[in-house]
Amino acid sequence: MDNTDNNQRNISQSDIDDATQHSGKNLKGYRPEDQINAVNQMRMEEAQKGQAEATKRDPTLPATLHGNQPHPGARVDKELRDDDEATVRKKDQRKVVA
Repeated sequence: MDNTDNNQRNISQSDIDDATQHSGKNLKGYRPEDQINAVNQMRMEEAQKGQAEATKRDPTLPATLHGNQPHPGARVDKELRDDDEATVRKKDQRKVVA
């Protein structure tokens, strides 16, 4: 049984049209109640992709969002990434000046 039935919200036809256009999926071919599920599923997948991208940029983010201290390895990863970015910026500035 699908648990999303209890927390469905109404989705307008224009939202379904936009989702169909941007996803390439034919959501209009679904039954009306399945269209809502499909749009919600697509939105959830997009949110998960966004969280995955944010985690790649900041490995301490998941722990911080949950109110926990980041793991020491994640803190080291963040420091190394910040150092690498600073080094790249310095090299780019040197190329512009030279």
